Amino acid sequence: MEKYKSIGLNPLSLATGCAVKVDLIDIVYPALNMIRKDLEAMNIEILPREDADIFVSREEMEVKRVINSGEFGADRAISLIQVNQQTASSPESFARFLLKVYSSVKTGKRLIIGKGHSIVTTKNDGEVAVLDMIKLGGRKLNSYTAANNDTIQIVDPLEEPGSQMQTDVAISNSLNDLFTKGVYKDLVLIPLVDAPERKLKERILSNFYDYSRRYNIEVKEEIQPETNTLMIGATVIGKSDHELPVYYSEVRENMYVLVTRPVGELTPVNVYLWLLALPDLLEDLERRGISLRRLEEVKRRAIDYMKKPNIEVAEAIYNRLPEFGRSFDVKNHIAMTTDVTGPGIFVIKEFAEKAGVDIELFEVPVIDNDICEFATENFIIPNSTAGTNGATIIFATRKVTEDLMQELNKKGLEPKVIGKVLKKGEGCVYAPRGILKLIHRENILKYFRVKE
Repeated sequence: MEKYKSIGLNPLSLATGCAVKVDLIDIVYPALNMIRKDLEAMNIEILPREDADIFVSREEMEVKRVINSGEFGADRAISLIQVNQQTASSPESFARFLLKVYSSVKTGKRLIIGKGHSIVTTKNDGEVAVLDMIKLGGRKLNSYTAANNDTIQIVDPLEEPGSQMQTDVAISNSLNDLFTKGVYKDLVLIPLVDAPERKLKERILSNFYDYSRRYNIEVKEEIQPETNTLMIGATVIGKSDHELPVYYSEVRENMYVLVTRPVGELTPVNVYLWLLALPDLLEDLERRGISLRRLEEVKRRAIDYMKKPNIEVAEAIYNRLPEFGRSFDVKNHIAMTTDVTGPGIFVIKEFAEKAGVDIELFEVPVIDNDICEFATENFIIPNSTAGTNGATIIFATRKVTEDLMQELNKKGLEPKVIGKVLKKGEGCVYAPRGILKLIHRENILKYFRVKE
């Protein structure tokens, strides 16, 4: 912790993993609604929330990074927005920042913001907008391209910010939104890194090359922000010659909801950190029958989950999708997927609305139920189902889910069926009462119908 303080960072003020995101429900979504018409007047379109920007591949594709403002004849853009706490405190102030940023980028053609990611910094002058602009040309190809950005500050403040683990989690987290759609081929990695010290920034950037060698992923160098804040992330691009699991209209009654492993990886990290800050919490923890050794083991398991790229899940999804241009077969294909990250289990509600179905959740399979309940009760983390590089949620028929369970179990994963689709509806999610012990954010709980 002294190491962090020596470079001007308070490790207790750093949000771990995806907890650094600007609040989607109360800030981001309302802000986007406020500025949508203004952006349309400027020939800029922000697509509805999706795990990644997805478009038909083209013969020619050029990517250029623009920071804060610039000019490039792009067709699409992937954005990373970092704002201070005041800007992130209301949808009105966040909307003003977004409008200023997007209107300062000139393309000369219609620009689609296909995917945006927004994070909060405690540094007042640390605001920045990074846009990776994509220019397309030539004929269309028989494949899809998917692009995404995810950027975090830190995973575990008890390890050095320049450790390989921190970088591995950040990259795997960004790739996960591609993997969750079955996209894992022709991957390109564009680092997005900043730090309070030049040497630390260079060390983190070098970690990207170590990761790329281990997993055989191409690295594309680009300019980096200069905010002197800690940022570790990436824009990632990949291709697939199969259709993607965005068959929202095909999700139907008696399909099942499968999760590839437990959720809530951020909780044990946060509990452990707060034990150092408030040692008296250890007595409360032990009164709950949770030993420090058990917490350390669960924390280690959580970090192992987060740092490993979910390539095996991507392959399993890819193999259960139609080839490019072919039709969806409900008996053999996956209909819909997403991953469990910052919003936690709330993603099921979001995708229930996308598919227009009502869902019953049987359980919420967190990494350790006792530790997660303890974290919620003590207001350590408001949503103990949140994760980084999280588990994948898959909607498919019983036959497909049983087949997936067998394959993923053989690969050492921990898949589980946690719910089913009741009927076509308006996106209602019926949740077990246990969810009340895992989330204390009213703006999330109000969207679930808790079963008596």
